Amino acid sequence: MHGRSRLYRYLKSGRLSAKAGFDRYPDLRVKQLGGSHNVYLVSDHRSHKKCIVKSFAGSGPKSVQHMEKEYKRLRQAGRLVDDRRWVHVARPLCKSNGEGFFAEELVSGKALGDYMRDAMANGRDSELYEKLTMLAGFLALLHKKTERPSHVKPSNIRDELKKHARQASKGGAFAPHELKRIESLVDNVTSNDLISQTRRGLVHGDANPSNFLYDKKRLNVIDMERSGYRDPVYDLGMLAGELCHYAMKYGGNEYKADPFIGHLYWTYAGNFKDQLGTFIRLTGRNPIYMANSLLRIARHPFFSPEYKRRLARKAYECLKSLKK
Repeated sequence: MHGRSRLYRYLKSGRLSAKAGFDRYPDLRVKQLGGSHNVYLVSDHRSHKKCIVKSFAGSGPKSVQHMEKEYKRLRQAGRLVDDRRWVHVARPLCKSNGEGFFAEELVSGKALGDYMRDAMANGRDSELYEKLTMLAGFLALLHKKTERPSHVKPSNIRDELKKHARQASKGGAFAPHELKRIESLVDNVTSNDLISQTRRGLVHGDANPSNFLYDKKRLNVIDMERSGYRDPVYDLGMLAGELCHYAMKYGGNEYKADPFIGHLYWTYAGNFKDQLGTFIRLTGRNPIYMANSLLRIARHPFFSPEYKRRLARKAYECLKSLKK
């Protein structure tokens, strides 16, 4: 109730109304949604306008930093695609550091995950290929336009892989001796030059299928709270892991994902001068980030221990393919 009362005071102050295009005397309705924070759909029944409000309050200064980061990244990515009609990044509307609220434009569409499920379960491949082509174009634009001369730190993905492996192990994905083996493998594959010679670019950071929405011929991008400067394959590998997961869960065969993963990387590489060379370099790093994605998924409590172990085995196979 405390969070809702703070939200009520924030909405009553009227600071959001002008930015969201609400009526001068709005008739507001609030619906709580899911998400890593308290996320609300705010509707004005007079103007018929809607927006998303996120609460970042409750965890001290770090929460405000996360809010500032998402606000900045959405604006940055939005400017990069301003002149493209086929892609749109949800616009941040306003933020209130004192109350810890952040408002952004409401965008809609069919989630990428729906297309992935239809392809894996029902053989509707053509639509998924089309949507992955659009997404590859957006990611290539984001990564290219923001590339920095500094190189990736292998310790970042090494630490994240180990964290996800430990969390997955607690949920039954690994036995204790298997966890030690995969941690040793992580140390091995992240100590070579595959990653350390790569330049950093701005990545979406949470490239799961629910954050990419398709409205007819336009891709809408949301939720860039985890965005940062990393290896561009961080995004691509996360999508590869998600495709593999959907192939396992809905297609009954992990290898159904392979043509789509290949298409994602090939069309992404097509945005660079040396398409083949870029494709080879990117896919060479894919197993590291795909394994990270699979372990991330294997942490979820709503999957059975057996299914978590399948995801973990696939992650192990990815890492083992790079062992020196």
